[in-house]
Amino acid sequence: MRTLNRNPEWHCQPLRLNDEERQHPESVLDDFFSCFHLQDMREILWDWLVAALSGESGVYNSGFARSNLIFVYEKLELLVEAAHLMHKRRKKRMKKERRRFRSGRAA
Repeated sequence: MRTLNRNPEWHCQPLRLNDEERQHPESVLDDFFSCFHLQDMREILWDWLVAALSGESGVYNSGFARSNLIFVYEKLELLVEAAHLMHKRRKKRMKKERRRFRSGRAA
């Protein structure tokens, strides 16, 4: 099923995030990267791209449509990598803060 957003007021607004996720979008990163490793996402994105470009579907028949799909793929991969780095840095920072809190509390 195709889920296009045809409501102009919603074009630049998150549609899938619940209230909690809107308040704490980093929780979405935690959930995402607990389900998928970075290499998993690379493979999934690549498989989608290959399937779309090598399939018999008429959706990507034109050169423009195929090049646009490659562009989207490249940008999604960058987005996933950036989110992965943000997630790792945040987790590392939280771990450091917990250690500092415990050592300050124990003193």
